[in-house]
Amino acid sequence: MNARFRLWLLRRALRVTERQPDFIVHGGEKDGAQQGPYLKRWWAIPRNRFFNMYVHELLRSDDARALHDHPWWNVSVLLNGSYIEHRILAGGVHTQTLLTAGSVVVRMPRTAHRLEMLPGKTCITLFITGPRVRDWGFHCLRGWVPWQRFTKPSDSGAIGAGCDGLDEGAKS
Repeated sequence: MNARFRLWLLRRALRVTERQPDFIVHGGEKDGAQQGPYLKRWWAIPRNRFFNMYVHELLRSDDARALHDHPWWNVSVLLNGSYIEHRILAGGVHTQTLLTAGSVVVRMPRTAHRLEMLPGKTCITLFITGPRVRDWGFHCLRGWVPWQRFTKPSDSGAIGAGCDGLDEGAKS
């Protein structure tokens, strides 16, 4: 991505983050203690069922127990910072890609991935989504687990059953 365009987008995104986030993903524990917010989200345009655009501030890594997918196609534009994206490709090949400011990533709804933040770092992304086409969940060794079974029922950002949430009712 052109550096001048990225900086223009970053300035606009930072302007959006001057107000309170529209949504904060909380939860998650480490050694029995709450870890604080995982992600802050601002609507960059009014939410609708066709096309959405969010500014995300990523504060810590995705849950390391499994990769997850999304209910829509999506595009991430990394505006500042960097992270490692883990993916499982066809044939079970695990890849790790270091993404830096200016990286643009396109994912389909079933693309399994996990974001790993670099120690002590955060980043800002522009996250664009298409219309919802399916449910989302986590890709475990024994199959796909819906997010409602993977996360804690009372707090979708908190540690829940994880891959042990796979039972006869789960899709594979």
